[in-house]
Amino acid sequence: MSYTGLLELTAQKKALRTILSDCYYEGALKITRPVYLDMNSPSVYLIHVGGGYVDGDRYVTNISVEEEAELAVTTQSHTKVYKTPNEPVVQVTNITLGKGSVLEYMPDPLIAYEQARFIQETTVYIDDDASFFYSDIITPGWAKDGSLFRYDWIRSKLKVYHKEKLVLFDHLMLEPDAEMNGLLQMDGYTHVGMLLILHHAVDKGFIDRLYEHLQEDDTNSERCFGLSALPGNGVIVRILARSTGIIEKLIISAHAFARKQLLNKEYANWRKY
Repeated sequence: MSYTGLLELTAQKKALRTILSDCYYEGALKITRPVYLDMNSPSVYLIHVGGGYVDGDRYVTNISVEEEAELAVTTQSHTKVYKTPNEPVVQVTNITLGKGSVLEYMPDPLIAYEQARFIQETTVYIDDDASFFYSDIITPGWAKDGSLFRYDWIRSKLKVYHKEKLVLFDHLMLEPDAEMNGLLQMDGYTHVGMLLILHHAVDKGFIDRLYEHLQEDDTNSERCFGLSALPGNGVIVRILARSTGIIEKLIISAHAFARKQLLNKEYANWRKY
């Protein structure tokens, strides 16, 4: 085995229901049996059996959602990246979405501890009328001296292709230095998060309604957020805050709103706590 963990998962629509038609895993990655929180679409939980990511780990996850199938994927717990003195941890995720399919990929936050180095590469291939909901939260882990931003660096790349044409390239590089808390970087905040929504019905009207919805509860001085329209039909919500819980609350609010507006579904509580 060339990877610390490998997971391959395929969802297929059969009659009116989506099933897992193929599932393979080895090493430190596993999944739970699917849970049907929605009547016709399964939710699965990715499990890391090792307790955390350590020096030189390599993880690959391949998810395929076939035509008209619907799938929700989350994780069992936070992703913890510990000290990496020799080689960074690498996590690669490849996602393929067939025509008219829906994938909600909402993992728990990443926690990077002291002297951690982490590379995350997510590549999505999306067909016509497919929908993709994706969240990412990065938080600084505990350090012995109590200071924040003790990880060495974090690099996260997200690429989305529509029929082999690159339509979105998002690159986040966090490399702490003396100016990390300064203006034009974290601006005094400590945690960063994002929610990506790709759906054929996302237009200016939807983005305006989403912004108004999030502003209704925008009384918390411990956070700031903004929305960016994407080429085609999509939007990114970006968030800075001083705690994981604040970001999670905002993402849940945005996700629940989008689920109702775009998928005509009520919010499904996937969390384990």
